[in-house]
Amino acid sequence: MRFFLLFWMLVLLQGINAQLNFEDRANLLGLTNHTGTSGFGGYGVSFVDFDDDGLDDITMASGNGEPVRFYKNFDGFVFAEVFLLPTSSSFDYRTRSVTWVDFDNDGDKDFFLTSDTNGNRLFQNQNGVLTDITVIAGFPLENLFTYGASWGDIDNDGCLDVYLSNRIGGTNITNYLFKNNCDGTFSEVTEAIGLANLPALSFCSGFFDFNNDGWLDLYVANDKFKPNYLYKNNGDGTFSDVSTASGTDIVMDAMSVTIDDFNADGYYDIFLTNTPVGVSTPVPGSVLFKNNGDETFTNISSSSGTNLDSFSWGSSFLDADKDTDLDLYINTQYTGDNGYPSYAFYENLGDETFHSANDVGFTTNVYRSYSCALGDYNNDGNLELLVNNDIENIPSLWENMALNTNNYISIALRGIVSNADGIASKIEISINGDKQFRHVMCGEGYLSQNSLVEHFGLGSSSVIDHVKVTWPSGIVDVINNVTANQKLIITEGSALSVNGVSNDSFQFFPNPVKNTLTLTAQNTIDYIILYNTLGQIAFYTEPNTTHTELDLSALQRGTYFLKVTIANGNKMARVIKQ
Repeated sequence: MRFFLLFWMLVLLQGINAQLNFEDRANLLGLTNHTGTSGFGGYGVSFVDFDDDGLDDITMASGNGEPVRFYKNFDGFVFAEVFLLPTSSSFDYRTRSVTWVDFDNDGDKDFFLTSDTNGNRLFQNQNGVLTDITVIAGFPLENLFTYGASWGDIDNDGCLDVYLSNRIGGTNITNYLFKNNCDGTFSEVTEAIGLANLPALSFCSGFFDFNNDGWLDLYVANDKFKPNYLYKNNGDGTFSDVSTASGTDIVMDAMSVTIDDFNADGYYDIFLTNTPVGVSTPVPGSVLFKNNGDETFTNISSSSGTNLDSFSWGSSFLDADKDTDLDLYINTQYTGDNGYPSYAFYENLGDETFHSANDVGFTTNVYRSYSCALGDYNNDGNLELLVNNDIENIPSLWENMALNTNNYISIALRGIVSNADGIASKIEISINGDKQFRHVMCGEGYLSQNSLVEHFGLGSSSVIDHVKVTWPSGIVDVINNVTANQKLIITEGSALSVNGVSNDSFQFFPNPVKNTLTLTAQNTIDYIILYNTLGQIAFYTEPNTTHTELDLSALQRGTYFLKVTIANGNKMARVIKQ
């Protein structure tokens, strides 16, 4: 009996892996220039559509003497290097991470560049031209020894803030949070909001809502000596250190902060890469923290089979075979000839365990590799892995070349009340009651930025029961009976019911409304804001009462988004003005 069980398990695993065959197509697709020899830590990558033409482009940080490399995607067929930074200045010094972010919500991508030698730079996209506004925006020019930059809206005001992870020993430099003032400037507020950690060797961080309370929390990876930090967002503009209480205050050589919901329970988990036995301080191997859903995490590295004993850097969760669960790819700085693997690929078995797969391609993966990012350059629903390699090797673009008949859905977001790119939105899909979840991030993994288009594998299912997007603003859009194998673009508020509200804590009527809109609530209404479909404020009042009537007669006809603040909580609804 045991023999037959073992036999069928082997057949199943072979069938799974037969659907995967990753081949490096970087050179064929035009990624022909290297980014220099890094020595330590490599350089970051971005797989984000930087010109908003619907195709994922490629950006790579670089070393001394090499420029930051921008590769434009032409029709999902080939990449060509373009030069986007101001030609009057030289940016060929060592840079660490590259992030495209619409910080000013004007509909185009701005560019943030970090460096641990020459300081950070913010470039505003002004009619297609990147202009250096670092000083004007309030960022220091001095070197902060920054590696990673993570963007998130910590107070849900619709403007993205940024946390800088700085790595330098023997100084008083700490990490910094720069708050977006929504006027094109930023203010450093780290200590004022409770993020005043001691100096540490921080590589990167990740904003995510670990307890599903609607507010972005922050996890920080520290290399050696200091525990990792988990900061809980209190919802009032401050954070509390819950590292110890949550069980995530591990001391290790943490390089990545890779966040996703690997077991599809609706709570986001944390994967951390590490160094091997004999090098690590003090815990060896990679760490997978399972979110228990009660503001605590459990280290399941051993039981899940993901405790890779290697010198690891970038990592990414992805549904590589589109079978509805998330697999895991990991970079290492080894070439495979010293007893340590040059990469790792773990197939998700669907029971909170993974299978280490060695027959899924990657046959030419013998590089010292650091950062990696996900994208779909030809919009075919199969995710590619972009990897920045060392020792003056060109990057790798690992494309899955195997025939796979499983279905998919790709989802891109357009924020109106929330930030323009929908960063921090939670996407849920349901198929016959089985759900999957994604969380849109901006700056993740190790010095990386994944495509802002989220991908879901659907297996053999051709119809999705519903797609649900919970935006940072509190608006919830639901689209039913979605056909598979398409790229779905969802605009905030476009699928919000005109009859419903976030919950029964307040009521409003009539809807549609001609002149007067009446609101009643169980508790005092602090603020009422109406946004138009461009995200502009059309009406604002502070009633400080449980019952109020709004005169909307002067508003133009159309759709508006109603935001009501009650007891520091935001409620959202859609209003039609006749």
